[in-house]
Amino acid sequence: MAATLHVVSGTTDTGDATDQWLAMLRKRLSPAEYDSVARLHKHRTADEEAWAALIQSRIDSWELEIPALAAPFHPVSPPSRVLLVLGNRGGGDAFTHDPTTIGFDLAELSANYGMANQPQNTGLMDRLFRHEFTHLLQKAWLAGHPWLADSPLRAALLDIWLEGLGNYYSLSERWRSPNGQRADTAQRALAVLEPRFVARLSALACADSGKTDALLTGISSGPFDHKWGAVPAALWLEDEQEASPLALRSFIVASPAGVWDLADRHLPESLRLALKEARVADSLCTTTHRQP
Repeated sequence: MAATLHVVSGTTDTGDATDQWLAMLRKRLSPAEYDSVARLHKHRTADEEAWAALIQSRIDSWELEIPALAAPFHPVSPPSRVLLVLGNRGGGDAFTHDPTTIGFDLAELSANYGMANQPQNTGLMDRLFRHEFTHLLQKAWLAGHPWLADSPLRAALLDIWLEGLGNYYSLSERWRSPNGQRADTAQRALAVLEPRFVARLSALACADSGKTDALLTGISSGPFDHKWGAVPAALWLEDEQEASPLALRSFIVASPAGVWDLADRHLPESLRLALKEARVADSLCTTTHRQP
């Protein structure tokens, strides 16, 4: 069965958020953050309408892409009907809500990327869609292949698996590896992020709850080249997919544990050894924690 995409507004004719958009915000925001935006009366601006029109113009093309996005997840099938909700307050530029719903915040798109009719923004929207639709496929995969995030480090591996693959699809041309040669932009970023990747995961091994939030900061959020977990994984996947069309499939099938092997294949020797020590330490701590 072919997957279809359906666009609905997250803003009413009176400038209120729809019940659907409010439900999406309630899941994403703290109570205080939710209260600050839930009562806003905000009609779409002309710029926001232009972003909505750009999204609508891409629907046919995106539906054609879905089989290729879903292929590495076989036998998991994509949802047959996906709702694209276009709000204009309180969300991220693009995000998933549940296994069949993607949100786009038109105000965030306008603020972050300028006018919708700039030539680069068609490609940007295509990458955002691929990123978020991949998250829907990952949700379906994890439903059949559960991952127990029972330690801070295992929770980090889950995040890196999710967002590493999502950010792989977010890579613009300046990050990609033409002809098997790693882009200079990617090389410079990895020189900074790979040591941070190992340091943070090492610190998360056996970390107590009071330190976890600080250690996880920036794992997959913030400026793109600061995402210490998601971006190294995305760039490593880019290297491997250039070499083998089965690389994404292998990473997906491995589930979050595949982050270990992915890093092991790409980190310099000294960092690789440090990460192996972190893996052993976390295994011991988790085993101890599970004992009655």
